[in-house]
Amino acid sequence: QIFEIHRMIIDDEDLFDEAESMILDGYSASYSVREASEKYGSVFASMDDEYLSARAADIRDVAARVIGILEGVSDERDERKKGNEKYIVVADDLTPSETIQLNRSEILGFVTFFGSPNSHTAILARALGIPALIGTGNIPDRCDGATAVIDADKGLLYIDPDTELLKNYEATIRREAEKKERFDSLRGKPSMTQSGRKIRIYANIGGAEEAALALENDAEGIGLLRSEFLYLGSDKCPDEERLFEAYRRTAETMGNREVIIRTFDIGADKKIGYFGLSEEENPAMGLRGIRLALSRPEIFKTQLRAICRASAYGRIAIMLPMIVAAEEIRSAKRLLAEAQNELLHEGKRFDREMKVGIMIETPAAAVMSDILAREADFFSVGTNDLIQYTLAADRQNPDVAEICDRVREPVMRLIALVTKNSHNARIWTGICGELASDTSLTERFVEMGVDELSVSPPYILPLRDKVRDCK
Repeated sequence: QIFEIHRMIIDDEDLFDEAESMILDGYSASYSVREASEKYGSVFASMDDEYLSARAADIRDVAARVIGILEGVSDERDERKKGNEKYIVVADDLTPSETIQLNRSEILGFVTFFGSPNSHTAILARALGIPALIGTGNIPDRCDGATAVIDADKGLLYIDPDTELLKNYEATIRREAEKKERFDSLRGKPSMTQSGRKIRIYANIGGAEEAALALENDAEGIGLLRSEFLYLGSDKCPDEERLFEAYRRTAETMGNREVIIRTFDIGADKKIGYFGLSEEENPAMGLRGIRLALSRPEIFKTQLRAICRASAYGRIAIMLPMIVAAEEIRSAKRLLAEAQNELLHEGKRFDREMKVGIMIETPAAAVMSDILAREADFFSVGTNDLIQYTLAADRQNPDVAEICDRVREPVMRLIALVTKNSHNARIWTGICGELASDTSLTERFVEMGVDELSVSPPYILPLRDKVRDCK
């Protein structure tokens, strides 16, 4: 499924036109492909959003394979054999196409100096069950041929470990194997506390290509489908058909499981030329999310039409980002009603009962959640932004990032307030930020009354295990 997005990159008109234009100007095909991919890859690489910045690696991987074909160079990796021993691969970086070609019968794991934990290489490693350390920085040359231990959970690499450390890790491997067996036994079982309370465990994904990974990890639904990818790295806005096809594929893949599509959250670090955004002194608090969507009603309505049409193929709900006032919800609903009326007159099918929820990402939304609950069908707390806005600490700034990890109580109290207000209004509250996957907080979330937790696919079964331990 990850390579489906590589196919989409190959078919991208803007990337193709850029390369073709350079060829017509007299540059070689290889050079043109390389330069075009670097131009669009750099758009993603410069973004603060870790998931989106990691997509630059996919663009470069596709370009490298195209260049290899143009130049008659094989893209098969030359793996050095270590006799009959299994081994750990160490490299500057690995692309998804290189990772998929690793001989899993011989590979214990891999270490890369560069890369991102949100890259498709990292996602592939998790899906294939290969322990991986991504983005370690340079490690000593003496690693070649040495005995080593790779601890992907803790992000540690031991070169030439002593006998005691080896024995400890052999015991750890046995315990992890037992834990994995326990997690696998939870597939198909309800995420239910000991008192019989059901907590929905959904998946966060970045596009249709990751829906299969969510199912593979037994997600009960999609709690957050980031819809920005199709808008980024392009010179023009994606049309309704392109959006519709992506949403339809996700809905069909998930079958009768709910899919919550967040409308485009563009702005701040996710700048797009054709939106005509001006430079902002403080972009995190500027024209982004629902504010930008409402300022570009035609673009927004195109997306709403595509989501509505896709709702005929599965259980789809809409989620609005960066809401701070009830009027924003009402304005979005008016545009949605316009889109649905147009579809009715065109004879196109859609779910007329489709739910509309909102993200709770600011202290304003949290303290006003009793009022917002009158307009929304559900809440989903985006803890990443809620943390930084509540603590006035930029999570991308290394000088203050540790505050975001250390100071939790103000945010936890806001989540408790949101949950209480939602239940008073008879709607549900979920969490789709990073805190949802922190199992040290799961019991408290259950005590607060949180109804849904949405996490990256690999965290689903461990989280279900934790929920089933809660009272």
